[in-house]
Amino acid sequence: MFSGRSGSWTGGDGIWVELSGKMHVLARLLAQLRQRTDDRIVLVSNYTQTLDLFAQLCRERRYPFLRLDGTTSISKRQKLVNRFNDPSKDEFAFLLSSKAGGCGLNLIGGNRLVLFDPDWNPANDKQAAARVWRDGQKKRVYIYRFLSTGTIEEKVYQRQMSKEGLQKVIQQEHVDSEKGNLLSTEDLRDLFTFHDSVSSEIHEKMCCSRCTGDEIMSNSRMGSNYADGGFQPDEEDIGGFAAIAGCLNNLKNHEKQVGNPKEEDLANWGHHHFPSSVPDCIFQASAGDEVKLGNPGSKFQS
Repeated sequence: MFSGRSGSWTGGDGIWVELSGKMHVLARLLAQLRQRTDDRIVLVSNYTQTLDLFAQLCRERRYPFLRLDGTTSISKRQKLVNRFNDPSKDEFAFLLSSKAGGCGLNLIGGNRLVLFDPDWNPANDKQAAARVWRDGQKKRVYIYRFLSTGTIEEKVYQRQMSKEGLQKVIQQEHVDSEKGNLLSTEDLRDLFTFHDSVSSEIHEKMCCSRCTGDEIMSNSRMGSNYADGGFQPDEEDIGGFAAIAGCLNNLKNHEKQVGNPKEEDLANWGHHHFPSSVPDCIFQASAGDEVKLGNPGSKFQS
C-alpha cells in the first residue's frame, strides 16, 4: 500500500489516507460511525503493518482504539476483549490480527466489522467475521469486505470460492476438473495481472444474467432519487432500514437478493451497481462522490 516502514508515510496531516481507495473509504466509514452512531467497529487484517496504518488513522483522528495481534500476551487478551465489550468504556475500534484473534474471541461490543484484506483460506475470513455475530449481540450486525477491483484481491476471493467447491459459480474457461484447486503456471502469472478495464472481475466471471447496462442506469437513477430525498436516519434505526424499505421495493427483481443465500452464493446476492442503493445509510455516506470506488459500473454486493 505504501513504501517504507510504519510511521514514515505521514506527516500527521492525514493526506496519506487518500493514497489508497480502501483506506479512504475506511476513513470515511469511521468518521460517519463516530459522528452519527454509538456503534463500535472491529477492523481485521492479515498483516500487522496494515494494523499499524489503522492505528495511525485512529491516533490522527483521536478515535479510542484497542489492538490485539501476535505480540499481545495471553493474559492481556481477555482484558482487551472485556474492555471493548464494556458499554461504559469509550472504546470505538478494535484492531484485530486475523491470525492471532480470528478464532475464539467474543467481541459483541462491536456490531460492525471490516475484513480489510482477503485470506487464501476462506475459513479464516469466516472465523474472523464471526467475532461480532455471537450470542449476546443485541444490535444489527454489518460485515464489510473490502476488495480492490481488478487486483490480486479479487483473485484471492475467487480462490476462496473455488476451495468451497463453487467452481460452478465462477465460470472460468478451460477449467480442468481433474486439477481441482491446483494453480497452473498461467494462473500464477494472472494473479499479478492488474485488470484496470473491469468494474468487477468477480462479477464478470460469474456470467451474471441478472445485470445489464440498462439496469445499471436504472439503478443509478433510483439511487440518486433516494439520495436527493434528504433522508435523515432515525436514532433508533441506525442502519436506515425502515426509511429505505421503499427504495428496496423499487429495485428490479433481477437485482434483489434471492431468498436467503449463503455467503458464497454470489449469484443470488443483491447486486448493487452504485452505493446509493445499498440498504445502509452509513455506507452510503462513506462511499460518496468524493471517493472513487471504481468506474461507473462498479458492483456492490450485499
